[in-house]
Amino acid sequence: MNGAWNWFRQRMYPPALRIEASDPETGLLILEIASIQERLAKLPAQPVAAMAATPDVVHGLAVGICNQMLRLERSANKARQQGSAEAERLQGHLERTKSTLAESGIKYEDLTGQAYDPGRYDFEPLGEPQISPDVTRATIIQCERPVVMLNGKLVQKAKGVVGIPAH
Repeated sequence: MNGAWNWFRQRMYPPALRIEASDPETGLLILEIASIQERLAKLPAQPVAAMAATPDVVHGLAVGICNQMLRLERSANKARQQGSAEAERLQGHLERTKSTLAESGIKYEDLTGQAYDPGRYDFEPLGEPQISPDVTRATIIQCERPVVMLNGKLVQKAKGVVGIPAH
């Protein structure tokens, strides 16, 4: 009866996942797995300690999420400009996610369009300033990654391109 039941059970799986009993190595493997399961079942249950969230893990997570959120916001804005019906719904999701992050002490900001000063502590320019006809003073014309704050402390400087007026 047991052999017939095993044969029937194997037929319930797709052919690629079936274990044929005619293979002696497979039979030995199954016996070994069963032996391991029996030994594990006899072990006393031990509580699993929760993994502590280290500051490095929290900072890395906050920075990673905020960098992706900036990219998603840009994609949503581009979709809105192209008249996508999904853009408004996506923007709502992004705003709720940003609000949830803020409630957890995580804030980020795209500094595009803000004035640039070489002494600015929250921004790191990429390369040399570029001449841009659209600006009247040194301005951050493109932010590649946002400034990220965790509980009011800077965890990532923004990086981007600085535009300067043509003289």
